[in-house]
Amino acid sequence: MARYAVEMFGQLVYSPDLSYDDLLSLESELKVGLTGIIAGQGGDFAHFEAMGDTMRVQCVFAEQGEKLFHSFCAELAPLMDGNVEARLLFVDKDLDLLHVYALNGGAWRECCISLPAPGPLTLAMRDRPAKKKRTGGKSARKPASGKRLPANPI
Repeated sequence: MARYAVEMFGQLVYSPDLSYDDLLSLESELKVGLTGIIAGQGGDFAHFEAMGDTMRVQCVFAEQGEKLFHSFCAELAPLMDGNVEARLLFVDKDLDLLHVYALNGGAWRECCISLPAPGPLTLAMRDRPAKKKRTGGKSARKPASGKRLPANPI
């Protein structure tokens, strides 16, 4: 039995208006804040990765469910002011739903994506209209090798 039911992936994007020193200070504050929120929500193995004007965060939770995700977002949203925005993805190990959250301006929005059930997949096929043949102009192009190739159909 899996010990952790949910994995969270997050990306925090900093405002381009921040100076380098302000960005470093904000990043440090966010790491402390996120570490507290993750621990308070029962999360474990918090990993942070600075990527220039963004920071990635990843952690796991033993519990799962929208109540946990909403509580997490409610605690994190006040930290998302005009200088930073966040996107979070919660993936439950059963792969039933993907929970996606966008946080900015002290508020958050949610989107849930239902994954297809196991079994054969039905593919949606789309017909593409035939490309029109070119008229006039060059009918062939000459590559570096010197041999003639048919005209590019694009």
